[in-house]
Amino acid sequence: MLDICLLGTGGMMPMPGRFLTSLAARLNGRMMLIDCGEGTQVTMKMQGWGFKNIDAICFTHFHADHISGLPGLLLTIGNAGRTEPLKLVGPQGLAYVVEGLRRIAPELPFPLELIELGKDTPNPLRLGEFEVSFCQADHMVRCYAYRIDVKRRGKFDPKKAEALGLPRPLWGKLQKEGAVEFEGKTYTPDMVLGAERPGIAMAYCTD
Repeated sequence: MLDICLLGTGGMMPMPGRFLTSLAARLNGRMMLIDCGEGTQVTMKMQGWGFKNIDAICFTHFHADHISGLPGLLLTIGNAGRTEPLKLVGPQGLAYVVEGLRRIAPELPFPLELIELGKDTPNPLRLGEFEVSFCQADHMVRCYAYRIDVKRRGKFDPKKAEALGLPRPLWGKLQKEGAVEFEGKTYTPDMVLGAERPGIAMAYCTD
């Protein structure tokens, strides 16, 4: 299931009880963020989802209250033991902005992969567990809105499994682990699932 947490909704200046803009999404144990205002790692720590499993950070635009928390968060992610690459996504100019912010966080135990959005960027993007679409928003600077889409497989159909002659002990394994072998034949999840269920979508646009 898709979990969403608004880590901050304030603008310009953090206030007691209201931090600057950031959203965390969690799916299948992995995470992504949209925006990273000052002090984002504080509310992330309060939420208790951890830091190591953040696979991507998307930025709507480059005003300070949406990105100034990046250096501290990168250091916190590194201290959590991450070594896998971390994707950063945002408008053109992302590399220039990140280079400036990295001057106070120069050494990280993981590489950064930067994706600057433009007409040639695949849309939607695949960011780990997340399928993320984007479109340009109306703002005084280049700004993007994002949408996360989660597809949902059909429900397990016991009648289909029974019709195939699969013994019950294999049912759970087929759903969770994928293909199973039985009496010389290979069975895949699509053979025992119903129609695909309506997916889940979350759109995020700001300023």
